[in-house]
Amino acid sequence: MPELIQVLQSLVVLTFAPLYAGAMTRAEAVVGSKRGPSVLQPYRDLAKLLRKGSAVSDQASWVFRGAPFVAFACYLTVSVIVPVITNEPLPLAFLADLIGGAFVLTLASFVISLSGLDTASPYGGLGASRASWIGSMAEPTLILVFFTVGAVSASDNPYLMNHAVASSPYVVVLPTHLLGLVAFFMIVLVENGRIPIDNPGGSTEISMIEESRVLEYSGREYALVKWGGWMKLFLLSSVFMNVFVLPWGLGSAASLPGALLAIPVLLGKLALCGLAIVVIDTSFAKLRFFRIAEFLGAAFMLALVGVATSYVIGA
Repeated sequence: MPELIQVLQSLVVLTFAPLYAGAMTRAEAVVGSKRGPSVLQPYRDLAKLLRKGSAVSDQASWVFRGAPFVAFACYLTVSVIVPVITNEPLPLAFLADLIGGAFVLTLASFVISLSGLDTASPYGGLGASRASWIGSMAEPTLILVFFTVGAVSASDNPYLMNHAVASSPYVVVLPTHLLGLVAFFMIVLVENGRIPIDNPGGSTEISMIEESRVLEYSGREYALVKWGGWMKLFLLSSVFMNVFVLPWGLGSAASLPGALLAIPVLLGKLALCGLAIVVIDTSFAKLRFFRIAEFLGAAFMLALVGVATSYVIGA
């Protein structure tokens, strides 16, 4: 049964990640007094792209061709080590802890940046350079955020972190936890190219960050890149809700009905997280590029103060 639930968890991430992204796009359009695309539009886009061939630059090497598959495999790997629908470790959950998962996400971003440089495209190089600069500050902050929860739970395993927070409701109001929560939400915005860091709906190449890295992709490879990006948003949002905000409502690793019941609960949690992201996307403007460091510095300081606070209060 745990092996079956392990497969089910990965299938949930693969299946519902496009729906989560589509619902957020539709919500942003509605808030902006527009009709917007259907919430199922990402599935239609994937079906269209998977039927198409790919146009590859004559300057591209195997790095460009293989990067989408490596990045997609990285996101699929993270889906088996974090609590998505169960609060108990699944058979592959011990492949890595949250810090290891952060390194896997970094590997995915690294290979995509390499692919942007590989085609000798000016836009790809610009996006890769910007993303690497942002990542050099975002990744240490992400690891430090996990230390804030680890200081409370005395573990870096995401399932044990979930148990520590769920079993002691007072932990949710501890300064260490609250500071880590805010810092992690800021990193979710950074890692997924949301406002105020990047505009996911932007169409001006010179101002793009995430999209300019993959501007040369088309067809099946572009489908994998987009699908992987949606999985990344889904996974980080799931960790944010299941570890930091609402650690309750997950199923057991030995009960298939409980795991199935946890799926609609998870979607409800993601609806709240997506609503918060939509409110920010529609209420704030994109930061100037050189002010992004201030945003990331604020997230780093919040996480650092959270870790220090854990020692002060003895949490």
